[in-house]
Order: sequence, then C-alpha cells, then structure tokens
Amino acid sequence: MARSQPPEAQRRNAETVRDFLRLLEEKDIDAWIELWAEGADHFYPFGTRMFPAHFIGKTAVYDRWKATPDLFESWTFPLVETWADGDTVLARFDGDCLFANGRRYRNHYLSIFKFTDAGLIYEYHEYFDPIIAAEEFGLARITYL
Repeated sequence: MARSQPPEAQRRNAETVRDFLRLLEEKDIDAWIELWAEGADHFYPFGTRMFPAHFIGKTAVYDRWKATPDLFESWTFPLVETWADGDTVLARFDGDCLFANGRRYRNHYLSIFKFTDAGLIYEYHEYFDPIIAAEEFGLARITYL
C-alpha cells in the first residue's frame, strides 16, 4: 500500500523516474545512483538466473549497475506513461539497446518505484519479458511449437 505524499511530492517522484531513465541513457551511473536511498531494495522478480532477484542497499545496487553501460554501444528507454499514488510511481517504458557487438536487444518494462519523503528511491521492482532477455543475452534458446 502506498504511503501518503502530497501532490507536489508525487510530481517530483514522477520527474525522478524521468531522470532515472535519462541518466541510464547517458550512462551516468555515478549520478544515477544518487537517486537512491542508502538502504534501498532493488528487485528483479523475473530475473531468473540472469542476476540475483534482490539487491539490498545503495552500494549493492551500484555494484550491480556500474559496468552495465559498457555492455552497450547505446541504449534508450522511452517512457510510455507513469501513474503516481502516494509514495509510489509505476512507469511503463521500452528498452532499445544496441550491444557493443552490434546485436540489438529490445524489451518492454513495467517498474514500480517507491520514494522516501525526501524523494529518493527506497524500493524498485523491474518487470520485463524474461524470455526475450534470456534469448538476447544468450542464456537460453527458445523453440516455439
């Protein structure tokens, strides 16, 4: 359940989601991590074996993400829409990523962001199509019947 926050905080939180995606696109993980609270939780409910399902703390989140931009020549995350309620923002966005080796990876995302009263991310859930991710990252080969 979302904790109550005034409308101006909800607008600020939605803007932070835009900054979150923009800083990823700019590959500025040092600035991006400053959007996170110290004890933040980062969840990948559909991450399967690609990476751990849960990272605890800002340092663990940074360690997970710091080298990720180097895997890609470019990546964009166009924001489709957001919904805000209390301290929670849901964001639907796409990913269009070009691996450094020239392969393309595209996926769709729905993420849940929860914010402190100061506007920092204290909880993040990233949902994506794990079949697409596993195929494109070379972790699985899917044969459709």
